[in-house]
Amino acid sequence: MPEVGAIEDAAVVFISTEIGRGHPGYLDGLVETIRSEYPHVRYFRSDVFSLSEGISRAAWKSVRCLYRIGGKGRAISSAYGRLRQTTGTAQGGGRLLPILGRDLRRRLSRFPGLIVVAHPIVARILAPRHDVIYQHGELAAPPESFVSGCRKIFVPLEETAEHFIRAGFSDEDILTTGQCIEIELIPCARDAFQERLARIDSDQALTAALFSSGAYPRDHLIKLRRAAISLIGAGHIMYLFAGQSKRVATDFIRHFETVKQTSGIDQSAFDRLHVIHAANRAEEDRKVADIFPHLDLFIAPAHERTNWAVGLGLPQIILTPHIGSYAPLNARIALDHNVAVEIPNPPAGAPMAEIVSDLRRSGRLKIMAENGFGKTAIDGFARGVRFIADNCSAKK
Repeated sequence: MPEVGAIEDAAVVFISTEIGRGHPGYLDGLVETIRSEYPHVRYFRSDVFSLSEGISRAAWKSVRCLYRIGGKGRAISSAYGRLRQTTGTAQGGGRLLPILGRDLRRRLSRFPGLIVVAHPIVARILAPRHDVIYQHGELAAPPESFVSGCRKIFVPLEETAEHFIRAGFSDEDILTTGQCIEIELIPCARDAFQERLARIDSDQALTAALFSSGAYPRDHLIKLRRAAISLIGAGHIMYLFAGQSKRVATDFIRHFETVKQTSGIDQSAFDRLHVIHAANRAEEDRKVADIFPHLDLFIAPAHERTNWAVGLGLPQIILTPHIGSYAPLNARIALDHNVAVEIPNPPAGAPMAEIVSDLRRSGRLKIMAENGFGKTAIDGFARGVRFIADNCSAKK
């Protein structure tokens, strides 16, 4: 196995924040690809919590808490975003940056190889003193993602690269890899797309997946519950993902059991509603891969899964309100590519089933699917890892 147990034995070190799903998920893809495609490359993988202790670890726990609280929206929705901006954009860093970085810098002080990160805060901490590759997997590029001093910044699209160039980065700073799509979804992507078009053209029931952000904002959860009930009532099949939260999964199940007994909807409709919980990201990715060939659309905030709409031809209904700086920019990209629709506040007279029916009847649902497949490269992990392997071979 190429994974080693100590930093000093590695040619490349991967460091995750383990905060949220998007940034850690992009690092997952790189690690899995290097493990399978480049077994000779010795790598060490860890996270900011494992590499920190004392006040530094407490500071990272505060960042994670801000993410969870900020993700709830409303008055404090900008807390995590402000932190990411003050630590990720300003060249002098924020007040918290020296504390967050204290142990990371100490643990890596003598490491001469490549360090791969997927979060702008970690890139900001390490880039001035180390050979850092910053994996920017998001389609959007808000100012907080601009981190100078990296050996290379991986971005998914040329339009993403253009934002960095306009911010003063050079072509040499950027590698456009293609989209970073979950590895499990690549082999089935083309067949799933063709079968999706056939189902949309037919009169059979559609299958949808529904996702909240990892912070589980209340507004999102309410809208997902309403959407699921509306769509199963119209005969469609729903997979409602509760992520890694047992509490959210339990709340969903209890809510639907109450609705089942009181709504007047045929109780057999609830057999088409599946609440999915996973213990970790890997299990969640496997469960998504199991159903992905059957999906015809998904409802989710415009976070990392917007990659599916732009690259895999899976139409997206964008869940609002937007939370954080990435979501509105990702949404704009998806809307400009005509692979998604955004419904800020569906009125009571237009339930989700009616919205989906109108999209299908008008032909727009099929157009959204067609616009999202074969237009962009989706092998971003493979291209990124090729660069890593080529540039760390001489170091170990």
